[in-house]
Amino acid sequence: MGGTFDPIHLGHIHILKALAPQFDQLMVIPSGEPRLRPEKPQASGNDRLEMCIAALDDLPNDLQEKIVVNDLEIRRKGPTYAIETVNQLRAFNTRDTFTLILGSDAAANFDKWYRADAITKIASILVVKRPGDAQSKFEEVAIKALDVSATGVREAFAQKKSVAEMISPSVLTYIKEHKLYGSK
Repeated sequence: MGGTFDPIHLGHIHILKALAPQFDQLMVIPSGEPRLRPEKPQASGNDRLEMCIAALDDLPNDLQEKIVVNDLEIRRKGPTYAIETVNQLRAFNTRDTFTLILGSDAAANFDKWYRADAITKIASILVVKRPGDAQSKFEEVAIKALDVSATGVREAFAQKKSVAEMISPSVLTYIKEHKLYGSK
């Protein structure tokens, strides 16, 4: 499951919990420099990576064992492309099959992704649909996705509103300790 994770929120965690039974392992991969995002992430790549790791601390042990946070895109210089990430993962896991888990917002722009056709030849695409979003051309997961977004979390911080129902306790602690998103 790739994403900017600026920050990772309970909607992401809900997806991981719901999908865990369907997969042998789930990999959370924060994007380095997302090419299609109109603005740079507010938090650094390292902070976004650390927030993903912190989010796992709030999960039950059986889920923690099944979910891995991977820094491969954060370490890569320049724009990060899913095709390169999947190819890199396949090189070390030649017998594994890969499913790229996307939100419906990312799926709507999938045709703009670098080498989108090549991605569909080496990985399945599974879309988690946000409430109210249009249907995608890919297989969609049958879970009730939470209506939470990283933009909403950042806006709540900017307006000094509570984010307790949007992010996990460990992520909130990390954000406050590192004074991200205008927190104190």
